[in-house]
Amino acid sequence: MADLKEAARTLRAALGDFLERDRTEGVFHLAQGGPGAVPTLADLDMPEVHLDLLPEVPTAAQAQVLTTLGYGRAGPGVWTHPGGWRLVVCGHSTSWRAEQAALLALLRADPAAAQTYREVFGRAARVAADQALAPSALALYARTTGQRVVQQVAALLAPLNTPWMFAAGVALDLHLGEVTRPHDDVDVVVDMGAQCELLPLLEGWRLDVPVDGMYQPQTGPLQPPQHQFHARHPCLSGVLMLDVLLTDLSDGLWHYRRDPRITLPLGQARRLTPAGLPYLAPEAALLFKAGAPGREVRAKDQADFERVWPTLSVEGRTWLRVVLEQTQPGHGWLEQLG
Repeated sequence: MADLKEAARTLRAALGDFLERDRTEGVFHLAQGGPGAVPTLADLDMPEVHLDLLPEVPTAAQAQVLTTLGYGRAGPGVWTHPGGWRLVVCGHSTSWRAEQAALLALLRADPAAAQTYREVFGRAARVAADQALAPSALALYARTTGQRVVQQVAALLAPLNTPWMFAAGVALDLHLGEVTRPHDDVDVVVDMGAQCELLPLLEGWRLDVPVDGMYQPQTGPLQPPQHQFHARHPCLSGVLMLDVLLTDLSDGLWHYRRDPRITLPLGQARRLTPAGLPYLAPEAALLFKAGAPGREVRAKDQADFERVWPTLSVEGRTWLRVVLEQTQPGHGWLEQLG
């Protein structure tokens, strides 16, 4: 079998490691993938290296690096190497990378699932086999990573004396009461004023602040307009990072960062699951997923909207429609929101 670990090391060294900081481009994440990475399925297809690259589309210089390393283009975002593996540059607008990681975990853990995958692959090829095993892969992810990482983050932030809540895709899952897709990271909203409480809880974690498209080390509390940092720790398994979104929660209100005119009473913005896990109200989470003005909605955010909007309360649906009309007239979601 191809030495994918060595291939990953070579790619990181040649393309540059974004996590080294002070870089606007380079490797953000690398992982093995594809059925060929499973020993019992190695005869079906070549193994893959899944590459999260910045920028998302390789620059001419990055493409030249790949060519120099022996890679040849095999399609949009796909390269092959004569050593016997395929390189897939992952798109950032979908959850494909996380879905593939969940599928790989299933195929490695469950011989019966691997056999089913082999049978479907033989009849209908890769895409059909991936789709056939996707529900089982999601179920395994939900039982293991999905539940574990949420509980881990909740325990980590429990000592905070100020409100915090899960956000983004995890918040929507908590609203729905089920894990709907694998997640690359876990987003949490924390009051901007709670940083002095929060940072000691993250002692021993790697903390990075995105600044002008680069990572800078976090050395203390952030001040607006900086509002976000990424936290990594080996114990946070199954996701790439904890994405901390510092938000103004003063005066008993949740303030929408992109437009200070928009607020919600904190009692409405912060919901609790039956188990007591706090999460951002779905209408507020969807407002972020609607994207910034002038930007196309990402595929995974569109899928989240389609799953969630029918479950919104009348009040929540009305609030989201009114806010979108105010901030993004003509947005594609307005028709469905009525």
